Amino acid sequence: MSYVPTPMVQTPIAHTPTMPAQRVPGHAGHWPSALLIAIIFVSFRPFQGSTDPLAQPAAAGGDIVNQIGFASIGLICGYLFSKFSPARTGGAFLKISWVLMAGVLLMSVFTADSPSSAARAMIFALIVIFAAACALSMPRTLAEMVSALFKGTAIALAFCYVAVIFFPSQGVHSGGGFEPQHAGLWRGVFDHKNVASYVMGVFVMIGLFVMRNGRPWGGFALMIFSTIFVVFAGSKTVLGILPIAIFFASVAGWITFAPLRLLVVLTPVVVLTTVTIGAVIYEPILEELQLLIPGLTYTGRTDLWTFGLQFLGESPVFGYGFESFWGTQRVSGLEQPIELSWDVRGIVHGHNSWLDAGIGFGIPGVVIVFLTLVFVPVIDYLRIPQSGNAARLASLYIGIWIFAAMGANLESFFFRRADPVWFCMLLAVIGLRLCAHMSRKPRSSPIPAR
Repeated sequence: MSYVPTPMVQTPIAHTPTMPAQRVPGHAGHWPSALLIAIIFVSFRPFQGSTDPLAQPAAAGGDIVNQIGFASIGLICGYLFSKFSPARTGGAFLKISWVLMAGVLLMSVFTADSPSSAARAMIFALIVIFAAACALSMPRTLAEMVSALFKGTAIALAFCYVAVIFFPSQGVHSGGGFEPQHAGLWRGVFDHKNVASYVMGVFVMIGLFVMRNGRPWGGFALMIFSTIFVVFAGSKTVLGILPIAIFFASVAGWITFAPLRLLVVLTPVVVLTTVTIGAVIYEPILEELQLLIPGLTYTGRTDLWTFGLQFLGESPVFGYGFESFWGTQRVSGLEQPIELSWDVRGIVHGHNSWLDAGIGFGIPGVVIVFLTLVFVPVIDYLRIPQSGNAARLASLYIGIWIFAAMGANLESFFFRRADPVWFCMLLAVIGLRLCAHMSRKPRSSPIPAR
């Protein structure tokens, strides 16, 4: 069967594609959104090596260029959000889960070893969340959203190829450092090949979305070049879970029975969570898995998770504060436990987003993170109509959400303000929130008093 791309739709995103085409008078269009997306992915120092530009040790004070840059982004987003975002957009985030999450972040600053450093980190984390909300709020039509996502990700992809071709010392892993086994693997403008792989996986899904919504050749090129990058980045995990996320998101879009849609969306996430961190928490699962796959450790991650869970058990209520565990004297000052396959003293995170959220915020904080990043987005998805422009966007966002939620079991990126994988998940979570909110019929105007 030949492929026929869907024509571009110029109706408001919340409306159905059968409505008359109309542009928003005086609206700036998609470019501000596209540039925001590109800047967050690329950062302000795209060819400056393999360190997280905003995650420097407290003593170093962080990277001043990125601090100024992201602070400026916050101010610019404030202006753009107030000028171009629909009036109803702000109400989308007046959810109790988001308010509680803000409270958890604030409390984690006071429980941190260095409250001033944690406060700075939290501010930048909030700026990135605001930037994601702003980028998705400005486009008023499906056509503008397609253009914004396509151009923003295409710019970031171009920077990655420039890094690989013209700056290979920065864009390709060398044989030195702590991970010589990654020599020759592509990372582009990102700090690690795993980060690059996850971002490119999201770009593949955006390419498919763009291809189906009026830009067949542009979307096809984005999808192909992103796929090539994933292959040369060498992440077997991404190559494994990306097709799964695309498949389950597609199946969910075909189903009209809400409980079955819920089951389809959650199944891959729940299964992977169970066989990763769940298997370490409940050892019989890991024992059964190792009977099927002898020596299974998820590249040594099970040791890290066991280590992290032991410390979480010592401070289960409040945790250790925002970004106040890995890389601190609490861990780096230990003698290397002989039973661990990884030297925990040099680890920057626990390679599991849920574990690191627990270590930072405590178990009650993890529950609120779950409500904000899992429960609310899935409920939002179920509330979005299955036809119209919002449904088309929802199919993209739920695919990105499944992909990122699965990846969260093997990598740590929650609330890491300079981590582009976290930005990808924010696009999904906030995108679903906006689609659900803007798809609701506005209340009827009150009857005027006689």
